[in-house]
Amino acid sequence: MLKSAKHAGHDARKPTDADRFVGQQLRQGRREMGLTQDGLAQLLGVTFQQIQKYEAGHSRMSAGRLREVAIALKKPINFFYEPFEPIGKKSPVAETRLRIKDLRRDAKKLIDQLGDADDLQAAVRLLQALEMNQSS
Repeated sequence: MLKSAKHAGHDARKPTDADRFVGQQLRQGRREMGLTQDGLAQLLGVTFQQIQKYEAGHSRMSAGRLREVAIALKKPINFFYEPFEPIGKKSPVAETRLRIKDLRRDAKKLIDQLGDADDLQAAVRLLQALEMNQSS
């Protein structure tokens, strides 16, 4: 086998940014369910080390495994994918919807990272104030 063909096949199997995003979502979903890596591993019939690899984005998940994870975490499949727009002209409404979806995802991630109860309470109050402002 040619050396370049050998490396091209190996590179094709390397995890990508999309695989890392799936891993981040896996971690988030697992934590939302209150599961440890070992607990999720037992549900899926894999080792906790494999869950670590998925979450870190070091291992790719097959479509079948992703389906099993989604079922175990009670999440829709699209939870594990970043939104994207097909190439082409976007309508202003579609662009706004996508921006809102991205901002919601970013906000959820930031809230999930808050570990201090006072900080989390401050974030909730801020969101409540914004909600009240929108309804008036």
